Amino acid sequence: MGFRVGIDTGGTFTDAISVDDQGNMQTAKASTTPGNLIVGTTDVLEKLSKRNGLDLSNFMSQVSTLVHGTTTGTNIIHTRIGPKMGMLCTKGHRDVIQLRQVPKEDMYDWKHDFPEVLVPRYLRKEVIERIDKNGNVYIPLNEESVREQIDYMKKLKVESIVVSYLYSFLNSANEKRTGEIIKEEWPEVEVTLAHEILPAVGEYERTSTAILNAFIAPAVNKYTRQVEGFLKEQGFTGQFLYIQNNGGVETADIALQKPATLAMSGPAAGPSAAIAVGKLHDELNILSIDMGGTSFDIAIVNNGNFLTKMDNLIEGHRFSLPVIDVSAVGAGGGSQAWFDVTNTLRVGPKSAGADPGPACYGKSDEAATTDADVVLGYIDPDYFLGGEISIDKSLSVKAVKEKVADRLGLSVEEGAFSQYRIINSVMANSVSYTFTRRGYDPRDYVICSGGAAGGVHALPIASELGIHKVIIPKYAPIYCAYGMLNVDLKHDFTRYYTTPGDQLDLTKIKGLYEDMETEGLRTLEQEGIDAEDRILIRTMNVQYFGQFRSIEVEWPSGPITEEIIAEGLKNFHEQHKVRYGHSDEDYPYMFTSWGLTAIGKMPSIAEATIEKGDADSSAAIKNTRPAYFGDGFVDTKIYDGDKLKGANVVEGPCVIEERMTNIVVPPGWKIVVDDHGNYVATDN
Repeated sequence: MGFRVGIDTGGTFTDAISVDDQGNMQTAKASTTPGNLIVGTTDVLEKLSKRNGLDLSNFMSQVSTLVHGTTTGTNIIHTRIGPKMGMLCTKGHRDVIQLRQVPKEDMYDWKHDFPEVLVPRYLRKEVIERIDKNGNVYIPLNEESVREQIDYMKKLKVESIVVSYLYSFLNSANEKRTGEIIKEEWPEVEVTLAHEILPAVGEYERTSTAILNAFIAPAVNKYTRQVEGFLKEQGFTGQFLYIQNNGGVETADIALQKPATLAMSGPAAGPSAAIAVGKLHDELNILSIDMGGTSFDIAIVNNGNFLTKMDNLIEGHRFSLPVIDVSAVGAGGGSQAWFDVTNTLRVGPKSAGADPGPACYGKSDEAATTDADVVLGYIDPDYFLGGEISIDKSLSVKAVKEKVADRLGLSVEEGAFSQYRIINSVMANSVSYTFTRRGYDPRDYVICSGGAAGGVHALPIASELGIHKVIIPKYAPIYCAYGMLNVDLKHDFTRYYTTPGDQLDLTKIKGLYEDMETEGLRTLEQEGIDAEDRILIRTMNVQYFGQFRSIEVEWPSGPITEEIIAEGLKNFHEQHKVRYGHSDEDYPYMFTSWGLTAIGKMPSIAEATIEKGDADSSAAIKNTRPAYFGDGFVDTKIYDGDKLKGANVVEGPCVIEERMTNIVVPPGWKIVVDDHGNYVATDN
């Protein structure tokens, strides 16, 4: 028997799932140890092996593929605990990274400080060289100036060097030679060449992205070596993959060549989970939400495809590699209640996280969202995480009373329900804002709700948004880990060539794609992908003359001809019409850049079906307990999720208990269980 495993390291918990050849799935969850992330990884693998009836070594020897999503890169940038870095740049350009370009999430927020540059000015050194705007060598590389700056950085014990020269994306000769000199003079230092990380126009964006790559590289390398060492000790001989920022996966060896592809990999698999679940119900327009202990992640799946973006900020630093378009807000099970200067109750974004956690963990006296859920009867203290974690309801009652209810002059349950409604509104407003900014209407979508806390809050969020259908996957508590099982290998390549549409040089385009396709196929071959499983997708960025932003569209493969280019232009006009409400095929246009996505198809997984039943779900009732739904406590049916059968129907008010999550069904909602154990909720 063989297994595929997905592991997602979150801010509060590390989640894991395994699936065998018959489609049987097992799940595991363990606390994340922020200072040593491998602890959570090893813990969930131990738990998965036991749930599959095997010892760890025997289990790992049968794992063919392990896909991992890690927050290592994000954590390093957030805490700024990275290497001491230096930078070599074209003479006269040392302050480009300091001057920035649109440096903040909200460029009009003058109160928000600029982020501290990761390379201080005294370690940004100038080199005599220059490539002109056409890619020609204007000033040859002065190799002595390179060696002089290397000696300077040696004396200051720099650990990592970024090389970013002007127009290196058009001609990388000077950057490459500089890299060779550094290795000759100082073999042990880490070197990042900007054109290898982001070969695209935009000196600031290219340099900033390269700096982030260099900043996280040592930590990613160290963590990867730790994981690979552990896996090897346990007899793992399969394929170790990382989930990337762009929603695809790549082998660990490829990831180590460009660690920046993992900088925002944490929530990247959530939309893939939504797509997989949506296919079971013929849903192509999906709002993916993922509510964990710390954050609430929002992603849009439109017509069966997730959205990506190139203009990103990580802790205020510009990052311009393709990233799944996920919006995150500080709302989760650990979100703490507090009062602002107007004495208004707020919940989040500050979170109790995994340590100290909500008050019911016994390490804090702050009232968190989970404490409110416990007080309201939505969570059984004796069955939290299937009974693996012991929590104390009396501590939740005490925290809610002292921190919320007494200050509002309310009963404890009214105070807890105020917390519940506020956190739901925070999340619903965040969804509305996310959709509005992108030109979509949430009422045209169904919700796919993930995360251990998602099921407790998803249906009230849907009601606030005017959404009438919610799908809660059976494996919602390990949402991103589940999504990793349905992801292909994916690599993005970009080449810059801007020209008016009537001056396009087909010979140049052919050269660009010959280069990208060779690189893409070589990468997939290195990852062991058979030729018949390799797919190359071409893209072009086009804009009308005078526009500031371009639109990326696909265009056909095959011999590059004017007719094939015209097909891409047709897609551009159509997309412009959809996005902005108008298009004009007679208006002058420009090509700005050209892209290629190399995909390596992974074997699809077969999901086992559950026992078929009928509408009667009474056999799955565990007991009843009081739960609060706004008008006082009501005697509420509690269902055992593992005993529910396909086609069973439950109606609110009720609570469905799973080992790692609960689904709270308010009055006016009902749930039908599908053939795979997923919960499909609709309002009456």
